[in-house]
Amino acid sequence: MLAIYIDPTQPARNSEIAYFILAAYVIYSGALVVMMERFVVSRPAAHLVHGIDILTFGVVLHLTDGPTSPFFVLLTFALFAATIRWGWRGAAFTTLATVSIYGMLGALSDDLMDDLNRVVMRGIYLIVAGVLFAYFGHIIERMRLGVASLTGSSAQAWLGGDTPIASVLRRAAAITRATRALAVWRDEAGSLARVVALDHGIARYEESANGLPEVMGSRGGAEFWRGGSQRLPDWLIGGKAESMIMAPLPGGSAEGFVLFIDCEETGEDLLPLASVAAARIGYEIAEQDLRQRLIEAAKAEEREKLARDIHDDLLQSMAAVSIQLATLPKKSEGETEGQLAQIRAIIGEQQDKLRTLVREATGERPAQKTCRVAGRLRKLLVELQAQWACSIALSVAPLDLVMSEKAVKGLFMLISEAIANGVRHGRASRFEVHLESTRTLFTLTIGDDGVGLQEPPGTFEYETVLAEEVGSISLRRRVQALGWRLSLDNSPQGLSVTIRGALE
Repeated sequence: MLAIYIDPTQPARNSEIAYFILAAYVIYSGALVVMMERFVVSRPAAHLVHGIDILTFGVVLHLTDGPTSPFFVLLTFALFAATIRWGWRGAAFTTLATVSIYGMLGALSDDLMDDLNRVVMRGIYLIVAGVLFAYFGHIIERMRLGVASLTGSSAQAWLGGDTPIASVLRRAAAITRATRALAVWRDEAGSLARVVALDHGIARYEESANGLPEVMGSRGGAEFWRGGSQRLPDWLIGGKAESMIMAPLPGGSAEGFVLFIDCEETGEDLLPLASVAAARIGYEIAEQDLRQRLIEAAKAEEREKLARDIHDDLLQSMAAVSIQLATLPKKSEGETEGQLAQIRAIIGEQQDKLRTLVREATGERPAQKTCRVAGRLRKLLVELQAQWACSIALSVAPLDLVMSEKAVKGLFMLISEAIANGVRHGRASRFEVHLESTRTLFTLTIGDDGVGLQEPPGTFEYETVLAEEVGSISLRRRVQALGWRLSLDNSPQGLSVTIRGALE
């Protein structure tokens, strides 16, 4: 449009009509841009729009000197648009359409013989441009398919018998037609080089004390090498290599690179695919590392839970037995028999609890169920009174309170620990246990008549208890593990422990 406005002599014919058509086409294109922002364009609509483009360009060429029109370049735009939209197929069909239209314009031209050389050259130009655009579209399509194949899930890899890293290597090697493929890395904590190798379709995993080779190029991205054997140690590539594609792993939990050796498909166009494969393998390495850390954390948590259960229940009961045994010489024969019976009962109960802990630690967990709290809590307090030679008053509201087995077990452990600590460290002899609940929350209060904590008198809320590590570490950790909240009211007349949480 600008060319017609500045120099209306080119094109010589119908410049005003051509100007009008091109102006209308610009308005039409702007309207399409607005519509595409609001609506999804269907495939038939895209075909229609492309057909209108080609038809408009053909009309403009016909009105402005036919096959010698300066607007011939618009046909190249149609080829480019088709390649972006539909890949090599779009480029091929558009080449056929534009060459046909251009041939018709040449046949209808009155000056064909005068400009035959230009017409032939432009026709050949269209064909060559179409072939190049088709090749470009083929590369784009292969890249899309390659990236899509590299996004398969890790679960599919395990089902197919591969590890996720080997699966990504296998798919990337199939795309590049590489004879061999390697993923080499070293994690943050390790000094060994870890290698997953794919050699003629057979995957293997190795570790080497040789360390990670320095192969990163100056560009810091994927690179294509002719030869390249001299850049890598023989223990890694296992022989001579004619060509290599190297892509570094992205920054993260591991340092390393991916190699594709002796690819049938070679060239710079494979570098983006190699980078995608390296990124996916880096993700799999990071996920593998995170999975291992989670497993170790879960094991540590289970060990800590088991140790806490043994401390809060078994060891506290053994401490009570030890105290009772120490008082036996001071008692008469009849009292001794009664106390020995109590000790035997305590030991029997702890044996049963220890068996339960062992079953749970080996995975034999009972099905989660609910139970009424009041009766079981009353039985527990009777046992604790006998163990620690103290008096314990109980109140539960409502009396038909129901909680999950997990919550009841946690409550009982906390009550046992609080009473044991009160007797052993606070020199308490009387306790009051209150348990009350609403529909969604419960509150447990355990008060004693001991000497309290060594900390100054006052109320310590949950955040302060954690930050300043006030009171029993076992109580704090168990409350944290259960997701509840703990507060302490300390005074020289005794300690009051309050625990709040959600009903499950």
